[in-house]
Amino acid sequence: MKALIYSLLLVSSFALAESGTVIRKTDLRDKPFLDASILASVPDASQVEIKSRKGAWMEVRLSDGKTGWIKLLNVRTSSGTTSSSNALSNVIKTGSSGKTVTTGVKGLSAEQIHNANPNPAEVEKMQSYATSTQAATQAALANGLSRKNTPTFTPSTNSGSSNTKSNATEGRRN
Repeated sequence: MKALIYSLLLVSSFALAESGTVIRKTDLRDKPFLDASILASVPDASQVEIKSRKGAWMEVRLSDGKTGWIKLLNVRTSSGTTSSSNALSNVIKTGSSGKTVTTGVKGLSAEQIHNANPNPAEVEKMQSYATSTQAATQAALANGLSRKNTPTFTPSTNSGSSNTKSNATEGRRN
């Protein structure tokens, strides 16, 4: 009986394994840190099996069997379900289209999102750094930056409009 239960758990874990495709060339690292040792270079369009996630990293297995960590922003995930697991997957699908409806944030865990608290003091501090277009233009010209016609960013509630009459400065010195 124990063997049967173990076999079912093993098969179901393979049926529900998450797979993904590397969308840009990246390095496979031995730990989920930028300064960790590089195990291999992973070309774009490589297929990977996602074993686990930790913050902004995914532990993956490559097609050649190597395992390691890559940045999750370099992977497009896809469902690893097979036709034998469709009945189980239909339990979690919503809507008449049969698609899963989700909202997510890459790189943050559910616990981090749940425990997040607004910090009005930091928002106020951030807003204190704002400046006018005129003051920014004067500072740029005083530091030797040249003019270039670019659209002006104007924060507004009407997201469809943009103002292109401004002479903003270019970010390079003469």
